Amino acid sequence: MTDHEVDSLREIEEIASALRADATAGKPHEYAYISPTLFRGHAKASWKLQTTLERYGLINLRLNEYARYLSKVKPAIESVLNREFAFNWDNPEEKSTSFVLSQVKLLAGQYEFMVYLRHHGFPTPLLDWSRSLYVALFFALSDSVPDENSALYMYIENLGHGKGGIVGSPEITTLGQYVTAHKRHWIQQSEYTACIAKDDSAWYFHPHENVFGDASDQNDRLVKVLIRPSARLQMMRQLDSMNVNAFSLFGTEESLMHTLAFREMQADDL
Repeated sequence: MTDHEVDSLREIEEIASALRADATAGKPHEYAYISPTLFRGHAKASWKLQTTLERYGLINLRLNEYARYLSKVKPAIESVLNREFAFNWDNPEEKSTSFVLSQVKLLAGQYEFMVYLRHHGFPTPLLDWSRSLYVALFFALSDSVPDENSALYMYIENLGHGKGGIVGSPEITTLGQYVTAHKRHWIQQSEYTACIAKDDSAWYFHPHENVFGDASDQNDRLVKVLIRPSARLQMMRQLDSMNVNAFSLFGTEESLMHTLAFREMQADDL
């Protein structure tokens, strides 16, 4: 992982452009696939890239065990919502890595269920990103601590070489943006990743951080941009001028109040 420290939006845009150009320049052939760049904002640079499942204390949880949690809560959720979610978990034990990744990706309809859960506070193994640098930057800045750097992550999964390795070794996969979800998913240009691995007995959800620490030059390119506190207000003003603010991203009355308060009490004319 490469770190940069910045104090302007222009520098961040240049880093994103350079990352993309470098990934494209390294294509092994003309038709090689390069994944979209994904972005994630952290209000504190010290925060790790952890899923809500990991933050809930369930680290290295078995896939089958998590599937059991979903099957238990599903009836209560469907009863309250008057809505059904597909659910058909195929035991992944003794399966190939590609099969298990497809199970995480599709989950026979459970991807939609997990995205719903992720948006409404239930712990999931999904790490959420945005395809928009500016949306992710808003999340990095909006709740940042005055005297501490915030962080913006930039990630490209596939650099044109495909993904391989030892079956069961930790692997991150992007799960795609097209899923039926809350409108915030589309407004925020959301996408998700999951990371799995296998030990001697079972497949489990593996921490993203460990994979990034061991990433090769051919996959999982990650850049971390540290944003100095002194730059926060100026960048927030610039984002608001692009209509990237709490109200445009959430659309609630509370987010409208947040946006109006910022404009009137903090965002002096540029």
